[in-house]
Amino acid sequence: MRGPFSHVYQFYVPYVPRPYIINNSMYRYSFIRTNPIQIKTNEIRYSNEYIKADLKYPEIKGLENERIQSSINNSIKNDIMEFKSQMEYAAKEAAKKARMNGEEFEPFVISSVYKVTYNKNYIISISIIYHQYINSRNSYIKTSYNFDLMDGKSLSLKDLFKEGVDYQAVINKEVRKELILNREKYFPDTLENFKGIAKYHPFYIDNNGIDVYFGFHEIAPIASEIPIIGIPFSALKNYIKPRYLG
Repeated sequence: MRGPFSHVYQFYVPYVPRPYIINNSMYRYSFIRTNPIQIKTNEIRYSNEYIKADLKYPEIKGLENERIQSSINNSIKNDIMEFKSQMEYAAKEAAKKARMNGEEFEPFVISSVYKVTYNKNYIISISIIYHQYINSRNSYIKTSYNFDLMDGKSLSLKDLFKEGVDYQAVINKEVRKELILNREKYFPDTLENFKGIAKYHPFYIDNNGIDVYFGFHEIAPIASEIPIIGIPFSALKNYIKPRYLG
């Protein structure tokens, strides 16, 4: 997949992470803080002989610059539609193969849920979980979006830091600190095997700081759910551009 999906992690575990279940309309809007926008939940729901879909994704409303608003909304929607298209194609191919082999075909089940984690200072962060149920097996894909509402730019970790700051070294130091302080949460060899975050490591912003995340079973047992390491703004105040400090 393109775009944010280059930073996506796939994982296989039979549950939907509780923090990402959004089933109350009031809850969907409770994240609104400073930005003069509203968040509308769009849904694509249908069922046929190949696939059952229930896709929820956000749409920004009320941004003064409609060009930027459309660009951001299209970026998210295009990824949703690409996921939908690829899963439809895969389902039809699987059904065709099952018929050829004289086997029963079980329709694919796909869904998505989202969470707005930060909505201040003309910055918005959104996390999306994609779910697939195929051949009695659950799989999940996690991705995130971080946009500057002033110009529509998709923000990377590097963009948040002051010029000349080795942001990877700063983040790596905080990650290693967490791995040392809470060794019991991670695999025994996680600290030794951790070589540092990638240049474009996936992350999102929340009201407390920056959260970097990893794949299921990548650095911690499945029981610990999504391995997220939160780095508070207080630990980054000397390195991050003032605009992004809470």
